[in-house]
Amino acid sequence: MRITVVIAAILVATCTGNVDVPPRCCFPKVWEGMMATAQTAGPQGSVTTSMMVMSYESSIKKFALQEVNMKFRVVGDYNKMIQYIITPDGKCTTSKLPTDMLACIPDNATFIDSVVYGGPGGMVLDKWAVTVPDPPLEAFITVTRDGCVFVSEVVTGTISGASFFQAIEFSNITYAIKDPAVFNVPSPPCPSDQDVNMVTGKTPFFMGL
Repeated sequence: MRITVVIAAILVATCTGNVDVPPRCCFPKVWEGMMATAQTAGPQGSVTTSMMVMSYESSIKKFALQEVNMKFRVVGDYNKMIQYIITPDGKCTTSKLPTDMLACIPDNATFIDSVVYGGPGGMVLDKWAVTVPDPPLEAFITVTRDGCVFVSEVVTGTISGASFFQAIEFSNITYAIKDPAVFNVPSPPCPSDQDVNMVTGKTPFFMGL
């Protein structure tokens, strides 16, 4: 818990004095890398952690997550605004994605701060805040100044009346998808294209993706 609190404190910190706001950048169109998450949800506030391979391709408006121990995988399809969670036992859970896919830092994002990661000559990072109206979430996104590559994200807010907190860290990013099949959704068990209008409920998952 101490690690996630520290991450949140870093991301919401603001600097004093005048700050030059950098241009709103656009993310790489294709990338893949490791994604570590820690989140709390519900009245108990227990911490859940995971390590996944994240695959992202804006040209087809999809992302995919593969849990490293093969416990589950996730496909987000922004063409249909549906997220699929697929487990090895043949089950598929669906929910609606809360926002459209973001290809760039949006116009309504609020600039927070720029920092240098490491010492002299280190990597310059820019931090932005993005508000999601439904469900009510605030996302704090950190990207590199050079290349607009995701570094971390913190999401806070309320899901179904309960407090929600999620910290995400990205690493080992490459600009290619190793296996495009990660975006495939099996049907069955997942709904066919004709049945996607039956999907209900919204996922708390948000990224600038």
